[in-house]
Amino acid sequence: MKSVLLKLDDQLFAETDELVKAGRTSRSNYIKIAIEHYNKWQIKKALEEQIVREVQLLNEFDPDKELKDEFESASLHDLQKHLED
Repeated sequence: MKSVLLKLDDQLFAETDELVKAGRTSRSNYIKIAIEHYNKWQIKKALEEQIVREVQLLNEFDPDKELKDEFESASLHDLQKHLED
């Protein structure tokens, strides 16, 4: 396991400390969980942006939109499955 030195402004530190005490967990565990959630959010955001770019490409090259509709529903299903993991 790696260690990280983290500097927080006073207000963020106080807010975090209050939430840690209310949640009965360690500050370290609280911050670790927060980073995990943020990482998952970043991955989801990147996947959503990729889907938008790919759908835009399909719009340009598939005038009848059949392929686009098929791709969009499959991609959204795969994205939802990935996010649930």
